[in-house]
Amino acid sequence: MQSEFVNALFAWVTAHPGWMSFFIFVSAAAESLTIVGVIIPGALVMFTLGAFIGLGHVDFWSAYWWSTWGAIVGDAISFWIGRVFQQGIRRVWPFTKHPELITRSEEFFRKHGGKGVLFGRFFGPVRGTIPTVAGMMDMSWRNFMIANVVSGVLWAPVYLLPGMAFGASLDIASRVAGRLAVLILIVVAMLWATTWLVKHLVRLFQAHAADWVSRFHVWSRNRRWIGPISASLLDPEKAELRGLATLAVLLLGGIVLLSLSLSAAGRQLPSGLDLSLYNFFQELRTPWADALMVFTAELGDYPVTLPVSLVVFGWLIERRNHEAAWLWLAALGFGMVTNLLFKGLLPVSSPAEIAQGGVDYSFPSSHATFSTLVFGFLAVLVAREIPPARRWIVYLAAAFMIVPIAFARLYLGIHWLTETLAGLCLGLIWVAVLGLTYNHHTTKSVAWRQLLFASVVTLLATDMLHVGIHFRADLQRYQPQLIEQVLSRAAWWKQDWRRLPQQRRDFGGQHRQDFVLQWAGTRAEVAERLEKAGWQPAPTANVKNMLLWLSPQVQLWELPVLPQIHEGSEDDLTLVRYGDDPNTRWLLRLWDVGARLEQGGPPIWVGSISQQKLEPRMRLFTFAVDDPLTRAPVDLLAPAWQGLRTRVVKGVNPNERITLIAD
Repeated sequence: MQSEFVNALFAWVTAHPGWMSFFIFVSAAAESLTIVGVIIPGALVMFTLGAFIGLGHVDFWSAYWWSTWGAIVGDAISFWIGRVFQQGIRRVWPFTKHPELITRSEEFFRKHGGKGVLFGRFFGPVRGTIPTVAGMMDMSWRNFMIANVVSGVLWAPVYLLPGMAFGASLDIASRVAGRLAVLILIVVAMLWATTWLVKHLVRLFQAHAADWVSRFHVWSRNRRWIGPISASLLDPEKAELRGLATLAVLLLGGIVLLSLSLSAAGRQLPSGLDLSLYNFFQELRTPWADALMVFTAELGDYPVTLPVSLVVFGWLIERRNHEAAWLWLAALGFGMVTNLLFKGLLPVSSPAEIAQGGVDYSFPSSHATFSTLVFGFLAVLVAREIPPARRWIVYLAAAFMIVPIAFARLYLGIHWLTETLAGLCLGLIWVAVLGLTYNHHTTKSVAWRQLLFASVVTLLATDMLHVGIHFRADLQRYQPQLIEQVLSRAAWWKQDWRRLPQQRRDFGGQHRQDFVLQWAGTRAEVAERLEKAGWQPAPTANVKNMLLWLSPQVQLWELPVLPQIHEGSEDDLTLVRYGDDPNTRWLLRLWDVGARLEQGGPPIWVGSISQQKLEPRMRLFTFAVDDPLTRAPVDLLAPAWQGLRTRVVKGVNPNERITLIAD
């Protein structure tokens, strides 16, 4: 339903280009207005517009000129508002609540003068207010419009081009495998949400945490059970060991009791949500993403995080920062205890093991907890030593380690969602407790640059060593297992060919392409026959020929043939044949789907044939795209199986035929 709505929307836009031009102009103008521009995420709007251009739904030059004029008009209106209302702008929301928006732009304008209007359009913190401030400070209309027009002409492509590159890459990904395009969107959304959440939460806690902690400390002072724990953590005169030990026991005991209670009530993992998400990610699997996710997941493995932890601990001891070293040891000890406790009392089973019939479950993930403790408390140590306005960057860097590692393990089917979220929450709670204790008990500063350098160097060194040793084994370990089926020659020839895939399936079970071949033979035999018939190995993707996508003038034979995906596996054998037209080529893709002709016999390959054509895009890119409407001539492949036994059958698509081939 959603895809139908999007397709209808694009069709309507194509039929009414005037409305799209109006929308682009209004969006760019609104993004440049003094008050509206503070609220509207202009960079996101332009990036999205650029993505539509890259996808081929919007014309580049039309979007460029209309967005440029919109930006110029919007800034001119903002300048006029500043000239007319002057200091009265300060009494208008949101400037009454956030006066720093005006103050920051005034400082920027005083420092750069008229050039501030030119540069301010590209500088996020003053983007929405610099034209108004220029008007408030009586800049002349002539000087303002010169800077306004020049910056407007330069601004549009700067913000459109990243979106265009993203849209073009997404278009390529969707043509190769819809699941890859979906995964890219999910990862981008996840990173954007992580950035937004960390930035706003850090600023929220910076503004209110001191008051909240002070009120809690006063409230808990006379409480019998909470008072001693609160005093131990927040009072510098009290030793923190008692409070930390008590909280650790309460946290771990509460988790164990909750897990055992859920088990006794029959609510064992996995839940319905866990299974749904596991199946969703399994359907998203692609070989390229698998490699990236295995590499990411290995960043959080114990052979990587433990050496980093030991280096940080040793560095703190060597610098005689015993308070910080003790708390770092408390973080590591908590992580080790969770690992031993949960594996002992609540045995861990991966989703793949449960799918095969296991009954064990895990709650929470000690792996997620330990990663959160290491990177989270390291961020606490570093963040305290830098100005408050930039601390969110440190916490974001830690989140960009923790969240992708957890996501990669969910994608690979190593953990369930429930246990992962529980592990992350448990780690965050303990990091918050240690952070409060550290800030209230430790006055000695940490040389954060040296600490960060030592941590990063150790992380990179141990990760490269770990990846070099275990990457191939882990990649194979986490691969979806292909279920092999053995067919007798007579049964396959008569009716069992129907048991093999007849259409290439992409994400969501969509039928993307018909399989027109089922060929029983070894890889070497099939490839040799095809090459003798005029086919040749397809050019594979590398950095050099992928850069040719950015050239508006390129020959088809120079462009790579990207692999396609069927049920999570890319094509095993890809060959190409060129004809008289230099702008077209035929592609033959063959998949090993796990079918064997007799026990120990050759595989039965399923194959598709398609024609590729050159497709220039916006005079900036050139793609080689499959033409789904072109059907292969009957005699295109016939010379390859000359002398072999063949049979033509009708598949699920009544308009297509499948050729069975065997010796």
